[in-house]
Amino acid sequence: MQLSDTRQRLCECLGLSEYEAKLYLSLLEQGAAKARTLSMISGVPRTKVYSVLKKLIDMGLVTEVPEEPRRFVPTPPRTALKSYVQSYQSMVGNLLAVVSSLEEIFRKPKNDQNLQQGTIWTICGRHEILTKAKQMLSKAKRSVVLATNENGLVLLYKSFNRLFDELTERSVKVKIMTPNDSNNQHMLSELRYTCKIEKTPFPLPLIFLSTDDKQMLLANLQPNSFSSSSEHDRGVFSEDATLREMIYLLVIHEGCRWPLHANTNENRSKR
Repeated sequence: MQLSDTRQRLCECLGLSEYEAKLYLSLLEQGAAKARTLSMISGVPRTKVYSVLKKLIDMGLVTEVPEEPRRFVPTPPRTALKSYVQSYQSMVGNLLAVVSSLEEIFRKPKNDQNLQQGTIWTICGRHEILTKAKQMLSKAKRSVVLATNENGLVLLYKSFNRLFDELTERSVKVKIMTPNDSNNQHMLSELRYTCKIEKTPFPLPLIFLSTDDKQMLLANLQPNSFSSSSEHDRGVFSEDATLREMIYLLVIHEGCRWPLHANTNENRSKR
């Protein structure tokens, strides 16, 4: 991955400003450096270096060495970013818990006897999830809506790239919402011929699939795993329209804004 792509991801995922991302990457490359040196190698103005370093120290990404002249060292990424990774996992767990809670509410007896009670199925294992996704895509008649992160798109493209072509031949409208990432540029270029692509900052390791505004599949994915088999993946399938709309709002409208850390809520500009 190019350095510019890594810097952009730091800004998007951690909520860093451009100056903060530049300084942190420069420290990772340098190992340890004085503020003056960091200004020269990162391109951050000297008048801004100390305030930016203080912010990185507060976030736990940088440590100040107590000596003269002052030097700064980067916190090892696995240590510094551990809480962010845990936040990702927590979000997925919370979302699946919301689905279960909504289903419990939905299953309670209704006063209106005319209301039909929907059903939700739990799907275990990646093979079964992909099988259900293939069934849904094969039977779609009017529309397909798909939202996922770059890893999910890689997996689905490998599994169903020919099926996407068949959907176009059947005049099925396909909309794909996914981040514009360096890992999926080739796939996005290919899919643009047959699908409507909407670039969305979708950070969650999920696949949301809806067909004909009737069926819904929501599945979590093991990060950075492109195998067609994974026993750890879990999904839910439903044909209930109300539940589908609620999950759509949670995943699409809220999932793209959920912060990974309290600092990501700040609207930072260059410092």
